[in-house]
Formats: sequence, structure tokens, C-alpha cells
Amino acid sequence: MKKAIAAAGLAFAGLMGAAGTAHAVDYLETDANGQPWFWPTEAECQSDAPIVWNDPNFDRAYPYWFCAPGDGGWYLFSTDAQ
Repeated sequence: MKKAIAAAGLAFAGLMGAAGTAHAVDYLETDANGQPWFWPTEAECQSDAPIVWNDPNFDRAYPYWFCAPGDGGWYLFSTDAQ
């Protein structure tokens, strides 16, 4: 009986933890032709990001950015979470 109560408690805690989890939305930044912005190094990506990432309407909804590695270099993403 104790095992059943413990299992039910763990299942409930797992469901409640998942229900309160927010998921960030990330968008790969592209140029006017739809080509992703990328740089050979993370430092270059972080240096240019504030210049590239400058659409006021889009930036209000996705106010944060980050650089992430990918095929061929570092890519710039906009996100709605820090």
C-alpha cells in the first residue's frame, strides 16, 4: 500500500512539474533572401548580433538573442526567453 501511495505521489508531482514548465520559442535569424546569418566564431556572432538583430516589431515579441553552433559556423537565434 505504501508503494502505491508513493508511486501515485511521484506521478502527481511529475505531472504538476510538467504542467508548469514554459517552453521557449527560438527563431533562426535570416537575411532578406531567407539565408541564415552565420559566423565562423562565437565571438564574431556575439559581436555582430546586436547590429543584425534589429527589427523593432519582431524584437518586441522575441527580445533576447543567442548564438549557437551549427553546420558551417555559429548561427544567430531570437528567443522569447532568457
